[in-house]
Amino acid sequence: MGRNIRWAVAGLATAAAFAVPAWLGGAVLLPSLLEDPAIRWSLASALGAVLGSLAVVWGHGFATRAPVTGSSGRSVQATTERAVAIGGDNQAPISTGDTSASILSAPAQRAPGTRAAPPPPVPDTVSVSASGNRSIAIGGTNSGPLSTGDHIDGAQP
Repeated sequence: MGRNIRWAVAGLATAAAFAVPAWLGGAVLLPSLLEDPAIRWSLASALGAVLGSLAVVWGHGFATRAPVTGSSGRSVQATTERAVAIGGDNQAPISTGDTSASILSAPAQRAPGTRAAPPPPVPDTVSVSASGNRSIAIGGTNSGPLSTGDHIDGAQP
């Protein structure tokens, strides 16, 4: 929906939010309770003004919000040294440390003539962030070896 149409909808909603309660209060509901039309229409107008002001706040938010685009809403971010962030599936070796990727065990090879199963669908709202030093974040499934290069008591991972 275009921005001008949004503003038109917001304006019509605001006018309706004022006019409908004011008319219902002044012409339908309050005549049986209040005989004086000045008081009756003043109260009805006040009610319409309150509801109309709420509609103005809603309408402004409705008219100025960012339009929905065809983007999937993904947010992939790697912010520090040796950090890796992947928004989907990973099938290759990843090393963020001192161990080279060639030392890592390779994934199992498929028999010739066979096809890999299609990866499962990744949700549209993936938010992946690898913000620590030597960190790995994957927003899907991993089928490859991973290494951060961290050593425990001198042993390789």
